[in-house]
Amino acid sequence: MVLGNLTQVGKIGLGLFVAGTVVFVIGFSVPYWVVYDKLRVGLWEACDDNVCVSIAGSGFRRLWEHLPSWFQGTQALACLALIALIVDFILRLLFLCGKPIKFLLYSIICDCAASVLAFLAAVVFGSEIEKNNRAYLQFGFAFDIIGGILLAFAAACFLVEYCRRR
Repeated sequence: MVLGNLTQVGKIGLGLFVAGTVVFVIGFSVPYWVVYDKLRVGLWEACDDNVCVSIAGSGFRRLWEHLPSWFQGTQALACLALIALIVDFILRLLFLCGKPIKFLLYSIICDCAASVLAFLAAVVFGSEIEKNNRAYLQFGFAFDIIGGILLAFAAACFLVEYCRRR
């Protein structure tokens, strides 16, 4: 494994990538993006004090069709960020297992894409939620942003690693 051959910056980048991915996935998954009165809403679930219901589930098919386009756009951007992270993980693993350096470059591109998509999801969601005076942003929303920041720093660290290896 090439992990021992990574420079200190590369090891920091790997740690930032793992941390950014975990934080983003937690934010992606939880029903704590916004709170309206006693209703907690995430990208995929809405919960009150007693029960959680899936926004995209089969029982809520009609609800999903009536979600505002900005909410569907936020879901799409977050899903694209998650897909970029999955591809990034595979490429980074290939690089760490001794594959050519081009896999590192491709993983840097995926880091950047995931980071930008996470930020765009947050901008779309946050700009629309701010129009509602009774809604309060929660930690799931913040985790999306923090994950994006960590991934951007991971990309920068791995860009340094890439340049040192060329």
